[in-house]
Amino acid sequence: VLRRVGLRLAPGERVALVGSTGAGKTTVASIAAGVLRPAEGEARVGGVPVPQLPAGTVAIISQETHVFAGPLIEDLRLARPEATAEEVSAALATVNALAWARALPEGLDTLVGDGGHELTPAQAQQLALARLVLLDPVVAVLDEATAEAGSAGARSLEEAAAAATPGADGADRGAPAHPGGVGGPGRRAGARRDRGGRVACRAGGPPGDGTRSCGRRGRRGSSAAAPG
Repeated sequence: VLRRVGLRLAPGERVALVGSTGAGKTTVASIAAGVLRPAEGEARVGGVPVPQLPAGTVAIISQETHVFAGPLIEDLRLARPEATAEEVSAALATVNALAWARALPEGLDTLVGDGGHELTPAQAQQLALARLVLLDPVVAVLDEATAEAGSAGARSLEEAAAAATPGADGADRGAPAHPGGVGGPGRRAGARRDRGGRVACRAGGPPGDGTRSCGRRGRRGSSAAAPG
């Protein structure tokens, strides 16, 4: 049970939530993304409770990813159905996945997921990050999003995550998580150095501002507050 949780992100700020297993990082991430609702308090973006925000305003990427059955390009278009083939390719290139995607038997039209071409855990995570690029949410929450890479692919997936969330390779500050609560200013934290047990949150632009950076540049935006 989490209590005394207080976390505020300024526009464009990156915060690394650090702590041991069981400290509540994933719970805080799920509340921030609207997956869980707290018994008391609320998570807000720009003063608006997360459950009342338009779809796609807040996105979460965890270590548990899913590859949807069908052509790879349609898997990515789940994030933005109107995306052109060029925009999908650009999103894949952003997360360093375009080369292997084009090398598949049918390229971006290759069937993946159940009954299709089997992707590695790292490739599946890159697809999730490419969807994040296409969605371009106001707030991005990464919950152990590079954990599936293993030691061999860790650096590549870390770079992909940093590219999908501009500037997130160096968090502006760290927030300590401990059993029962989260809080305190923490120290400045390098997201790459904190791979073991980290949730990284990034706040972007306000809902409906029409800004799309495809994860390449920072955006002006509103603050995000966790329940407190």
